[in-house]
Amino acid sequence: MLKEDEISLDEQRDMLRWLYVANYRGHYSASSETTLDADLGVLFRGGSFKELLEPLLTKFGRLHVEAGDFRGRGERSPLFSIAYLALKNAGAADWITGLGLSLRHQGQLHYIEYHHIFPKSLLRETYEKAEINEIANMAFISSKANREISNKEPTKYLPTIILKRGKEALSNQVITLDKELWELDRFRDFLENRRAALAAAVNRFVEASVAEGKAAAIEGGPMRDTASGQEGVS
Repeated sequence: MLKEDEISLDEQRDMLRWLYVANYRGHYSASSETTLDADLGVLFRGGSFKELLEPLLTKFGRLHVEAGDFRGRGERSPLFSIAYLALKNAGAADWITGLGLSLRHQGQLHYIEYHHIFPKSLLRETYEKAEINEIANMAFISSKANREISNKEPTKYLPTIILKRGKEALSNQVITLDKELWELDRFRDFLENRRAALAAAVNRFVEASVAEGKAAAIEGGPMRDTASGQEGVS
């Protein structure tokens, strides 16, 4: 072993920061073998994980996430999983059962899906597909909640969620409580607001995890959007 099974807390923190940044920046999405060889070369020469952060900083100009990073990015983006982890860590829960986010919930109706806050069927004639399917237009809820909401406008169903589960049901998923931004004609303003909120949530989550020296992981299988192919749902 390179470190003979010994790693300091500071080294562990540097490793965690590199792990998160490399993941949400898609560090290995292109020329993965070449990139991996270069990273391993640094470590085998006695380099540190802090040194591995340097090329990421050079390539992307920063290590933190900004609102603009979410623009046009959907469920295939590396940012998708880190957004889920950040919201899970912030206390996000299902809007019907109140259960905290987990991919281990049993039963098809309790499986966590990503739900389009502004339904696709109400947007597709006015907005671009990339906007509609942005992470910023997604909440993580159960299949049952997803189907009950169907294609209702946010102005119709979000107040009901607040009545049943409190404002925290939305704020823990960093969804604005400004009802004016729930209007269909304010969709782009909603996206702009939530991109910033998601970026802040991700940065808080990463910094807290690094400070604690403990990584979080997505448990279970892949998340799904089983309703997304049905007209008027999700």
